[in-house]
Amino acid sequence: MNIVPRANFRDSRDIPAAMASRDPRELSFKDDGVVIDLRNCDFVWPSAALWCVVYSLLARKRESRVDLLVPSNLGVCSYLASIGFFDLLKKEQIAVDDRGIPQPRGQQYILPLTRFTATIEVDHLINSTYERLQQLGQGSANLYAIVSENFGELAMNAVQHAQSPIGAFGLIQFYTFAQGERFVCAVADGGIGVRKSLEKNPANVGRVPYDWVALEYATKERVTGTLDSHRGIGLFGVAEDMRKPERSLLFHSGIGSLMIEGLTPSDARRVNLFPGTLASMFIPT
Repeated sequence: MNIVPRANFRDSRDIPAAMASRDPRELSFKDDGVVIDLRNCDFVWPSAALWCVVYSLLARKRESRVDLLVPSNLGVCSYLASIGFFDLLKKEQIAVDDRGIPQPRGQQYILPLTRFTATIEVDHLINSTYERLQQLGQGSANLYAIVSENFGELAMNAVQHAQSPIGAFGLIQFYTFAQGERFVCAVADGGIGVRKSLEKNPANVGRVPYDWVALEYATKERVTGTLDSHRGIGLFGVAEDMRKPERSLLFHSGIGSLMIEGLTPSDARRVNLFPGTLASMFIPT
């Protein structure tokens, strides 16, 4: 199976539906060879890099051989190398031919692509993120807390609720866009997804028939997949924080997507499959 994303690869929405529809979490997933072909990509967003990681590792769990073909664009390759993308995949026995790709100088990541599986690791990442932000001196002290705490909430959700056989992955970077400077925070896992997680609480059964409905519901106050009535505050808090001007949150689970962008109404829709859950935040400096 060859998976060929668009040149501007943001996430699984930029993969042809026929290629993206096969779910490597399913026992029925059988493919001797999976090729993720990035050769024509002129831009690979952090959320797209996380899709590649999650899909590749889940396919390896099904004993498929996975090859990642690196971008022909050397600048894109240099960026992916700088966040530890190629190294992480190679450690997981994904075939990556990254010879001759230079490591860039002046890296602007706050947290390189990092795998985590336990709450104690998340606590460490939150602390190290805060320290790294202070070292870089980008933004105010209040902003450091916003970035690290919101990232920590998403990461903790992945550890506690995803049931991911491959763990979870996080990335925080500082970017300069045409619209201004932004922190990009992304978390992804290969777990059961938001809808199935919510349905573990009998009170939610019947309320979340589709993935996109589940995402909308999950961002409401006091909604939880547990039986603890005191839970359901964290994700609601992240969503509310991202409703502030110039901030945004892309939430993608299964075939559902939810975009929260500043003061505009949230947009929930059906999209191509993400085999697990992805959350990506943009926060201005």
